[in-house]
Amino acid sequence: MPKPTSDADATISVLGLEDTDQGRTDRLSFRRLEEWRAARTEIPAEELRIRLDAFVSTMQGLIDSLPQRAGEFHLNEVTFSAEVSAKGTVSLLGSGGELAGQAGITFTFTRAGTPE
Repeated sequence: MPKPTSDADATISVLGLEDTDQGRTDRLSFRRLEEWRAARTEIPAEELRIRLDAFVSTMQGLIDSLPQRAGEFHLNEVTFSAEVSAKGTVSLLGSGGELAGQAGITFTFTRAGTPE
């Protein structure tokens, strides 16, 4: 019988791209998608929760700084996507690249109340 795990022992399995260029942390190397290898790792759930919390808190600060109006338009909703790497790093998922939109977590914030 498997040993029951506590919340502190819980892990989340993440399938991501294997980091084959250990020296680069600023951006992905420009290679074709078929040149990357997928890696599955187990990340402690509490560690991922802390990283997601920090990421969302930072994004909330950015959203709070956005104007509520742009001319006659109201900003009522902001949506962004994040990627969790095989190492558990949470990053904003950009658009325009081959990897964009492949997988990730989508967050949608809707402004409370009716805009003026």
